[in-house]
Amino acid sequence: MDFAGSPWAYLIVFLAALLDAMLPILPSESALIACGVFATAGGFSPNLFLLIVAGALGAFLGDNITYAIGRWAEPFANKHMLNGERGQRARKRAERWLAERGGVMIVVGRYIPGGRTAVALVAGMVEYPVARFRAFTAIAALAWATYGVLLGFWGGSAFKDNPLMGIAAGLATAAAITVLIEVVRRVVTARNRRRRKAADTRPGGGDTREDAESSVS
Repeated sequence: MDFAGSPWAYLIVFLAALLDAMLPILPSESALIACGVFATAGGFSPNLFLLIVAGALGAFLGDNITYAIGRWAEPFANKHMLNGERGQRARKRAERWLAERGGVMIVVGRYIPGGRTAVALVAGMVEYPVARFRAFTAIAALAWATYGVLLGFWGGSAFKDNPLMGIAAGLATAAAITVLIEVVRRVVTARNRRRRKAADTRPGGGDTREDAESSVS
């Protein structure tokens, strides 16, 4: 409790968000939610605004470092960050997301497990415009940090006398939202795949679809 309410909490949140962009096994959302819970406590507690700033700044810098790795060290990224069958599936999925949705998927990818790392790496590999990447990453980082801290604040407000229950409630809600986002993404992807297939079966449909996708990307 004392540690969570100390100035070190901001550094922990910053570093967790920074490293999580490159190593998605780190629980950066858990740190945001936990500190958001303790922000509801009396006495000295973390400032909500500063927690959001620390999380957003760490996420923004981490995503840009990951982008730079993808752009300037692609062999390293493929060998150590997107290695194996699972990593290559993530790369192909991220390539498709960027081609079909561009900046929107840079924002949405931050809420999908492993999505933030794959999207940032692949954006660098395909040389997605730096200015656009940074703009969408700034939006994504701020929205994500606000979302995590406010989830924790909600959990702490709901369970003022039991911070652990507040953290559990925040984490459970975050997990449910992540599952919902993934379900929606899969439904939309399946629908778009059916539309592409239907368009390709029409005379001249394939060329029209390709032209449309080129104009979007």
